Amino acid sequence: MIGRLILALAICFAVQPLLGRQIFGERVEIGPLLSASILISEIIKGLAFGFWCYCFAHVARFAGSAIASSAGFGGIPGQPLDEQDPSTTLSTLISLGATALMFASDLHLLSLKALIVSYTELPVGEAVEPDWMLQQTLHVVKTTSTLALQFASPILASTVVANIALGLCSKFTPQFQGYFASLGLTMLASLAFLAWISPGLFRILVESYAQWLGASLP
Repeated sequence: MIGRLILALAICFAVQPLLGRQIFGERVEIGPLLSASILISEIIKGLAFGFWCYCFAHVARFAGSAIASSAGFGGIPGQPLDEQDPSTTLSTLISLGATALMFASDLHLLSLKALIVSYTELPVGEAVEPDWMLQQTLHVVKTTSTLALQFASPILASTVVANIALGLCSKFTPQFQGYFASLGLTMLASLAFLAWISPGLFRILVESYAQWLGASLP
């Protein structure tokens, strides 16, 4: 938490010279009521922008949790790197890989550029229409939910087919516990399949986030 606060303050000091005139304008003195109104408006804008980016950043973690549960890794405990809530080891690995790929693709710089441009599109002191903000929030939630489903759908489909096949085998041979006997093989096959398709899955995630950020840039 302290590290995030220090990083946020460092970013504020870094971009303040670029946005000094846009933030303060020609006003030399600002009354307390106007200052409070501007502060509340900018906090709301910042929370909205942060929540939108948060949704994209947690697509991999949400999809990783679904993949881990369907592939049989849900019972293996793990420690998340960015949250306090418990998470599976596979989900943490997928989330860490997506975060590292975003930094390797310079999407953190594109995020800062979009943040700077937002002061031009949404000037300081101007209130944001609630309808527009609600529409943007619903659009981001819908986009990220669909993206998470696309990310996890290959593993989910393969595990469902495998479980149906094992269930039929167990039905025909009730003396043989096929599901428990082949659980290790199913987990290994799921990991191999995930390793094979992961480059395409991560590419979809990174390109979707870059496209959303690019749409806000002139």
